[in-house]
Amino acid sequence: MGQFPEKKQVDEEIAPGAERMREATPLVPGKIGETEQIVERLGVFAGVQNLSEHFGYKLLVMLFCTQHLMKGFCSAFIYPCNQYLFAAYNVGASQIGIFSGVIMLPWSMKPIIGLISDVAPIFGYNKAPYMLLATVAGLICTGAIGVVPQDHLSITALVCCLFVIQLMYSVNDLLIEAKYAEKMRDKPEHGPALMTYVWFGLNVGGFVATLFIGSVLTEWGPKFPFVLCFLPTSFILVPLLRNYLEETCRSQEEIVEERKKFMAEPETCFLCVLMLIGTILLTFLGIFYAEPWINAAAALVVSLIMLVSFSVLLRPMIAKVNAFFLVQSSMTFSISGATFYFYTDTAEQYPEGPHFSMQFYTTVLGVVSTVFTLLGIWSYQRYASKWSYRSLLMVSNLLFSALSMLDVVMFKRWNLTLGISDHFFVLGSASFQYVIYQWQWMPGVVINAQLCPAGMEATMYALLAGCHNLGIAVAYSFGAYLLQVLRCQPRGAVGESSQFDNLWMASVVATIMPMFTLVALPWLIPDAKQTDKLLDDTDRDATAGSLWRQWIGGK
Repeated sequence: MGQFPEKKQVDEEIAPGAERMREATPLVPGKIGETEQIVERLGVFAGVQNLSEHFGYKLLVMLFCTQHLMKGFCSAFIYPCNQYLFAAYNVGASQIGIFSGVIMLPWSMKPIIGLISDVAPIFGYNKAPYMLLATVAGLICTGAIGVVPQDHLSITALVCCLFVIQLMYSVNDLLIEAKYAEKMRDKPEHGPALMTYVWFGLNVGGFVATLFIGSVLTEWGPKFPFVLCFLPTSFILVPLLRNYLEETCRSQEEIVEERKKFMAEPETCFLCVLMLIGTILLTFLGIFYAEPWINAAAALVVSLIMLVSFSVLLRPMIAKVNAFFLVQSSMTFSISGATFYFYTDTAEQYPEGPHFSMQFYTTVLGVVSTVFTLLGIWSYQRYASKWSYRSLLMVSNLLFSALSMLDVVMFKRWNLTLGISDHFFVLGSASFQYVIYQWQWMPGVVINAQLCPAGMEATMYALLAGCHNLGIAVAYSFGAYLLQVLRCQPRGAVGESSQFDNLWMASVVATIMPMFTLVALPWLIPDAKQTDKLLDDTDRDATAGSLWRQWIGGK
């Protein structure tokens, strides 16, 4: 598939509500948020004072800094800059794919981040010190990208800085989730209103960023947005230093007791550590050995190890579902490094190309993405939320692949032969893809939440979501190697039209490969509706009945 839509990393946003989802019709989780519920509860959101009375103004301030400003506005504001930064260094398409995968890897580290923060508090505090360290490191890297001249900032240093910035987002996102999950357990009747506050502000921040990023890029270039994001990102330092998380210093006895709880789940701890090792390996190779075949080989080995380990150590139903989404996400090869140059090359670089401006490529397409993603979420809730997992995954995957074939029409320039302008064709095809993509993506988020055993929702969802995110990073490496094999290596050079000759072939391969996983759909995905409970309330062990437990005699 082409540039539209971008694949998403899966966050643990639904983890606090996973227990509720096992007992009722699922809400609509996702990157954009619980749209229908937001609309229905705007009246509750309007009373922020009411939330302050039940949860305290300090928590609301922390959520504003981490979710609305950092994850909502700043993340959306600097994300479109990455590819333009790489283009300024004349980075080839394959290397852009590898670097993009590396930058996403911090979202696969959430399980180990959660584990370390729980078992190794700093000066007796589990969250604030880690958030503080991550934020300071992220601010240093944000400032470095924004103010250090390109001649003094190597491409390796740039990728490292972007990696640390995403790590900052990942750490703060996970630990604030853990905090508001704790608050919601104490007052579950006000949980929906709190989630509305989180998601509404996050979406508003992201939408504002999308409206302005095109103009900022056009006027001042891809480094200036990092300068603008420095101040709103730093706002979190004040409430952190003033202990707005309201943490109490834990005694040594409490720390030891907490560690015993985790030692009672050795399999999950092992999976957290294993994912960290795989992430570090892919990060190191991607930054320092950005050779497509090396990274593709390493990605294949890591994904196979994760597939086998999760399948052996987890409860059979959980293992099967995880295997399906890991394999499918890994096989959804990303060719975005090449499609970026295809759409944005100038007339001198690619005379036959669309020549999209920064304004159109970032702001216009960004607004279309937001609007039609919301439409996709609404239509999913309205028409498809009660379908069975198998039916919806089969239909949505087939429809999305069919729509992705429209990219071939664009890459072959047949749309011009048909008299359809590039801008109109992309807006039309992308709009439908965004809608169907939500139908394809939502069941995975819902079923992951349903498969979190009671009492360990956050940990289990972090593992499943982290594994999915790792699969997406792996897909970037596979896509980079595919582009190398097909000799599709644009880099923004003058007269590089020949580099796009085989781009349509890469698009066909990237579209077809995920379809092979549908063959295993009846064996890996349970025959159940999205409103059915998949685990009993008494199922508190994510490893019960696993192959490993069977081999060791159930001990």
